[in-house]
Amino acid sequence: MLISLNWLRDYVDVDVSPEQLAEDLTMAGLNVEGLDHRPNTFAPLLVGRVLTCEKHPNADRLSVCTVDIGEDKPRDIVCGAPNVRAGLEVVVIPAGATLPDGTLIKKGKIRGARSEGMICSEIELGLGEDASGIIELSLGEEPGASFAKHHGEEDWILDIEVTPNRPDQLGYLGVAREVAAIYGKKLRLPDTEIPAASLQPLAPVPVEIRDPEGCPRYIARRLDEVGVAASPAWLCRRLESAGLRPINNVVDITNFVLLETGHPLHAFDAAKLQGAEIIVRRAAAGERTTTLEEETITLDPDDLVIADAERSVAIAGVMGCENSKVEEGTKVLVLESAYFDSASIRRTRQRHELSTDSSYRFERVADFDMAAFASARATRLLVELAGATAASTPNDVFPRPPAEHGILLRLAKLNGLLGTTLDADAVATLLARLELPAVPEGEDLRVAVPTFRRDLAQEIDLIEEVARLYGYNRVPAENLVRNTLYSALSDEERSSSRLHGLMVGLGYQEVLTSSFMDERTLDLMKLPQDDPRRRLVTVRNPLVSFNSKMRSSLLPGMLDVLKTNFHRGQDELRIYQLGRVYLHREGEKLPEEPTQFAVLLSGGVSPEHWSLAGAPASLADLSGLTEALVAEAGLDVETVFENTDSYLSPGMSFTLRMGDVCVGQGGLLRPSLLRDLKQKRDVFCLELFHVPLEGIPESRYQPIPAYPALRRDLALIIPDGVRWQQVADALTRAGGKWLESHRLFDVYRGEGIPENTGSYAVRLVFRSMDATLSDKQVDKQLQRILKSLKDSLQVSLRS
Repeated sequence: MLISLNWLRDYVDVDVSPEQLAEDLTMAGLNVEGLDHRPNTFAPLLVGRVLTCEKHPNADRLSVCTVDIGEDKPRDIVCGAPNVRAGLEVVVIPAGATLPDGTLIKKGKIRGARSEGMICSEIELGLGEDASGIIELSLGEEPGASFAKHHGEEDWILDIEVTPNRPDQLGYLGVAREVAAIYGKKLRLPDTEIPAASLQPLAPVPVEIRDPEGCPRYIARRLDEVGVAASPAWLCRRLESAGLRPINNVVDITNFVLLETGHPLHAFDAAKLQGAEIIVRRAAAGERTTTLEEETITLDPDDLVIADAERSVAIAGVMGCENSKVEEGTKVLVLESAYFDSASIRRTRQRHELSTDSSYRFERVADFDMAAFASARATRLLVELAGATAASTPNDVFPRPPAEHGILLRLAKLNGLLGTTLDADAVATLLARLELPAVPEGEDLRVAVPTFRRDLAQEIDLIEEVARLYGYNRVPAENLVRNTLYSALSDEERSSSRLHGLMVGLGYQEVLTSSFMDERTLDLMKLPQDDPRRRLVTVRNPLVSFNSKMRSSLLPGMLDVLKTNFHRGQDELRIYQLGRVYLHREGEKLPEEPTQFAVLLSGGVSPEHWSLAGAPASLADLSGLTEALVAEAGLDVETVFENTDSYLSPGMSFTLRMGDVCVGQGGLLRPSLLRDLKQKRDVFCLELFHVPLEGIPESRYQPIPAYPALRRDLALIIPDGVRWQQVADALTRAGGKWLESHRLFDVYRGEGIPENTGSYAVRLVFRSMDATLSDKQVDKQLQRILKSLKDSLQVSLRS
């Protein structure tokens, strides 16, 4: 649950820093997983006044203005808006500052006229879609005043982990109640009083509940004279802080109240309902409906639906239907606030794969009493923001009200478990801060459990509430208690664990080989005498004569594992090892002990199946594994396909380089190295000569993109001699921040293309993390990429 600190302060005073609030909430049982600072992006914007406005001497559609922004002298600004004129109060961004979307405004000349800033329109500030002219202000501010006072706000967003047993935390009021309890503050409930002038004796909306088990409560309220329009700025900001896109005032109010109270609502266009009655029933066999997402589905007889006299108009607790949605011309609403059975909603959601904010909350057991409060709150806002008139009394139908729930809390039990000496008054005071009223019952307390805390079912639950509000750090500790302490993992241990997790996830098995080796293996590998791996450390008292040397490479031991498996008929092999090797250092008592990494790959990349032939492992598979490892280790290396060591096959090997230093290599093992095995499978090898475990960066969470991607497929003519890796590197460099990925999916050589070239089909995916990209933006970036490929590699677009 994303909680805006500014929004939270509407319901409770928060006097501590955001960091302290996050820590205190976590200690009280509400785990804050993240704290995000959102600065006011409107801070650089100033209120200005246009002093003069003259036609540009070299452009018919431009004007040259002098604008007062509170400095010693006015600024010259070239503006292309048709509504710019002298005397106008405007929004100005000076040169050197950036717009909310990150665009830097530079000082320069436009068609020969100096321009020292920009006068802004709605679309440039993200305040609307109007790009036809600049914003005309009527704030009455002095020139140079901050525009941020009127738009935008600095905020902090708390990402709170909500456990399934605490659905009350899925709304701001639930979190505010916890904050009020922690700091002893007063909870401020939002206004639900409806002005008398806006109440009318409208006929109640008839409601028939045919399935009281699935719907124990349904509240319907009619609202007339509704004006569907854009929401005010404050409401848009609240929704945007939660990651929601404003739609119109009616939809936005239902979403706002859902976030505020944690209780879902739904609004129907009353004019689209057939008949005058709302019916809550199970779907008919074969009944079909079209959801608000324009997906037509066949309902199941177990699905609970909201229906009019003829058809279903909503899937209860999950999603509304297209046939009753609120649109621009809607004038009369039926506002729904209901309580649905959690198990029924869960089955429907899983059956149709329709996960929504409403179903998420109903599945976790909604608050029976909050249904009425949320209905009144939404009605108040619809009257205030949409000019609606409301029925004096809603039709509130609940065939089966919930039974009252109380728990006996024994003070002796509580103090015995916590090691405290709290008396009844102290415990009752703590529970009262959580809105859990307690009355004496003999020497103990009888605690009434409100409907928003259905997770409190046993005495131990109440003891936990007392403990977390009293403070876990205040619970006394017995000196006789013993525990085992474990030291924290080092950076090297954490990095090693992540590499192991990556390899296991890719289907590889770790092997552990001896720290000793037979020197003759290096001869079999045909390593030259000056190779660093010839710097062997000799063991004075070896267990066996042929293992008298410490290993200088991981490969000999892994080859032994490979041979053992091959001799036993196991030729499908994916093994790896991460470990130290030992290299002799002249004049030093102790050897050099770098951490190395090695992989052996043999067999198919997928198991054989009757429907699909198994594909053998290839150099491409090894190259892909190398890319994954290099990315995980945070190494900035270049892959160069070239002939390497004597035990790797020419033309089927590569090196990994950091500058001029070779840090690893890989490729196909020469058959001569394994001739005694009579193997029929190719064996691929990868070695990293030094793995800097202490320097591997921590993995960071990347949010799921909120904006769609644009895809472009290119057919490139690539001259012979240009490696694909060179092209891929050039694409990455020229692609800019919007290029999300590139993939080679086809290669063609033959008729229709120039000699000594190949046609490579490449798929590019572009995406912005801040906004939806336009075709024009992507096409412009594509031209830059093609120019860079042409200039650096003579790669061109196939005609």
